[in-house]
Amino acid sequence: MTKNIDINENIIRKVAYFLYDKFELNHVKVSKYYTTTHDIFIFLVGFVFIFNNNLLHLILLLIIVSLDAFSIVVLHKCPLTGLEKKYLKKSSCDVRREKLKSLGILYNCDHEYENQIELLINSWLLISGKCLIILLLKTFNIKLMNYNNLYTTT
Repeated sequence: MTKNIDINENIIRKVAYFLYDKFELNHVKVSKYYTTTHDIFIFLVGFVFIFNNNLLHLILLLIIVSLDAFSIVVLHKCPLTGLEKKYLKKSSCDVRREKLKSLGILYNCDHEYENQIELLINSWLLISGKCLIILLLKTFNIKLMNYNNLYTTT
């Protein structure tokens, strides 16, 4: 015997509707959430890349960037960019492209898919290049001056 389940009778939806009504959150824009999440994700990847020399952390970062690239290949666009377009009608890629055009920097290609894949390939290459440099330094036992434990290569 199958039971008809109404999608709105889900416990998570019930709690969400209760919270929206209780705290009057109807004015909260979902789009700001996705844009903020996208910005935080990009910032954290860049921050870990620049300031972390732990090979395990960098390899984890490579895996995360690879999974992001895989999702772009499967969906033909970044999932967060798609959500931004759905709710904002403009994604952070559109904003970036407009800023670059206003600076006189023009892309020959306006395809988001290719630009996103290119960005992730470049990010992946930078991270893997940093891993290779750290491995090279360890191979030849080259020590960096470690002021205030800034560089940790273990």
